[in-house]
Amino acid sequence: MAKPRIILDSLEEMLNIEPVQELAAPPVNGAVMEMDFGLMESFPEHKFKLYTGKQFEDMRDSIQQFGILLPIILWHTDEGRFIILSGHNRKNCGEAAGLNKGPVIIKENLTYEDAVLIVIETNLRQRSFSDMSHSERAYCLFEHYKAMKSQGKRNDLILEIERLMNTHNCEDFETSAKTSRGSGSRAELAEQYSLTEDKVAKYVRVGEFLQPALIELLDENRFPISVANTLSFILDQKKQQAIADLMINDNYKLDGNKADLLRTYHERGKLTDSDIMQILSGEKERKPKNNKPQPVKIKPAVVSKYFTRSQTKKEIEEIIDKALEFYFNHRETEGEPIG
Repeated sequence: MAKPRIILDSLEEMLNIEPVQELAAPPVNGAVMEMDFGLMESFPEHKFKLYTGKQFEDMRDSIQQFGILLPIILWHTDEGRFIILSGHNRKNCGEAAGLNKGPVIIKENLTYEDAVLIVIETNLRQRSFSDMSHSERAYCLFEHYKAMKSQGKRNDLILEIERLMNTHNCEDFETSAKTSRGSGSRAELAEQYSLTEDKVAKYVRVGEFLQPALIELLDENRFPISVANTLSFILDQKKQQAIADLMINDNYKLDGNKADLLRTYHERGKLTDSDIMQILSGEKERKPKNNKPQPVKIKPAVVSKYFTRSQTKKEIEEIIDKALEFYFNHRETEGEPIG
């Protein structure tokens, strides 16, 4: 009698493991190829706003009709991950349109700084700087400023991005890239983004020092960039977070005067949580009093009563100093209170 056949499940089925998706072909640096969306990861702490509402629907409908026309740019890391540098919206809308894969360009041998620069440059080439939120502008300008301050930072990479995006004439851009990224000054950034140097400085500082919770309130137009810049001088993350929490939970408003007062208290080492609440609520409307005495101007009649025209200003000051010292010492010896 024939023995019954035992059919073994695969190891993946036995252990309930999802099968790993595989590339149709090994990744080729710089070449256009197809890749499953499931293999792609979002860029860590992606700072740019993703499409919602009508923008999302328009791109989804376009992809349904024409497909994804501009390849998604991916960073193939040393760990074998594929991280999206450009194309988060194309991937999301492609999935909503019923696709499970799309055209990609693989970039290899990048540093993290290179990857950040590609994220920024590609976003700038697809969108107007004026259309960006305050947080996106601060991120762009701060990261650009860091890149420009680096020695000879990546004109070659920027030109490669330009080629991939294919939105301008490459020769024209080569000249502007060398000009705008030569010395890394804020003046050059200001010219590139059509902003004043003061506005660039504010955005760069906000991008570097302002906490995410306050940047989100800036995006909601709860206060202007000038106030955000003032708050960035409060170099205590917990204090910044306390300000944001009170504004969110108690709906406090923040203007330039209150921001100046918060900064003044912080710089004098006196900004407590109670002070923050009192300043935001309007209970404290003035800057803390200065302990230094008010300057005193001596009337000409008093000067002429005790001094001659031949005496210099320095001589007069020295005599007044000695006279006051004698006066207060005399009062102390007689036990009289001073002041």
